[in-house]
Amino acid sequence: MIGRYELLSALFPPLFFLFIAFPLVALVLNLTPRGLAQAFGDPYFWSATFNTILCAAAAAVMGVATAVGFGYYHLFKRDSVIYRIADFLNDLPVALPHTVAGLALLLAFGRRYFWWLGENGLAFTLVAVTLAMFFVSYPLAARAVQAGLEEVGRDLVEVARTLGDTPAQAYARVVVPALREALLGGFLLAFSRSLSEFAAVIMFGGNLPGKTQVLASYVFTRVEAGDLEAAVAASVFCMALSLAVVALVRSLTGAGGLQRAQG
Repeated sequence: MIGRYELLSALFPPLFFLFIAFPLVALVLNLTPRGLAQAFGDPYFWSATFNTILCAAAAAVMGVATAVGFGYYHLFKRDSVIYRIADFLNDLPVALPHTVAGLALLLAFGRRYFWWLGENGLAFTLVAVTLAMFFVSYPLAARAVQAGLEEVGRDLVEVARTLGDTPAQAYARVVVPALREALLGGFLLAFSRSLSEFAAVIMFGGNLPGKTQVLASYVFTRVEAGDLEAAVAASVFCMALSLAVVALVRSLTGAGGLQRAQG
């Protein structure tokens, strides 16, 4: 038995560095000054960057706000049907193929039911991009709040209740302020997940340069056009942005904060 664990520990470094670290290094090694000039000189690149950050931030705010509501049900209404359904479905966006998620959003908020908002409903707008990002990133915010609630415990709530607060008042006055770190961690996790979303965004928000294009779809477009150097430059930019967010999460929540929030 010990030999098996020793084998696994011996396999970890080559597997990790070959299949996780090396592709990132290869991306950087293929970065060229010409590619940087092409990407950074392209107004569509900066438009995609703006759309990505704007929509990811909006999706993360929506995710945290929804997660706060979920946290109330987790703390006070765990036996309710609403909580049981929400808790069960919270992880579905993680397991669901994101092309399916994008199609579901398109059918739900497209012309079929939201024709009165325009020819395509909410589809192929920045609102659609935000909703697609929210759909795939909300579970991270919800689990971050859930993990935070487990650490806070019910003692603070019971003290507030003995002072005459209703459950809603105790939650708003005592619990939510105590969840500051979890809420910030949930925001950053949802934001970082939104930065990388591609399939759901393409399906529901489209890939309209200068309008709904985001960084992930910009890279895809450049590869399709055979402009590999610009695609590499945009990819390295995305990687640097994602690494900055991950580093911020770890600095604010501790080395294991990312795993605790996701678990």
